[in-house]
Amino acid sequence: MSDVAQPETAGNAAIDRRRSPRVLLPEDEECSLQLRTRVRLVDISATGALVESNLPLPVGSHGQLRFALAGASYAPTVQIRRRAGSQVRDLSLGTMFTSMDDTSRRRLEEFLKKATP
Repeated sequence: MSDVAQPETAGNAAIDRRRSPRVLLPEDEECSLQLRTRVRLVDISATGALVESNLPLPVGSHGQLRFALAGASYAPTVQIRRRAGSQVRDLSLGTMFTSMDDTSRRRLEEFLKKATP
């Protein structure tokens, strides 16, 4: 038997079988849900990156993007700025770097200089 209470119905009304009452919180309470998902890095610039994802992350959400380029590891904080595509496989997320350590930023700029014609 599961510990999760399942609602029962009596006529048209649901019977609440919770073991303890729930309390509504004020709307200004801040909460976050930490998720991990794989993405494919499509392209990159000094200010952001385009990734493909199976998870339709909302525009405006923040996260940490971890990747490696030319033997160097990066883990900038990003914000999802745009989302394109409606199919799970074709979901593209345009991200903007909101923070990156100075060493990583310099390495990325060097990588981009070498990679651009």
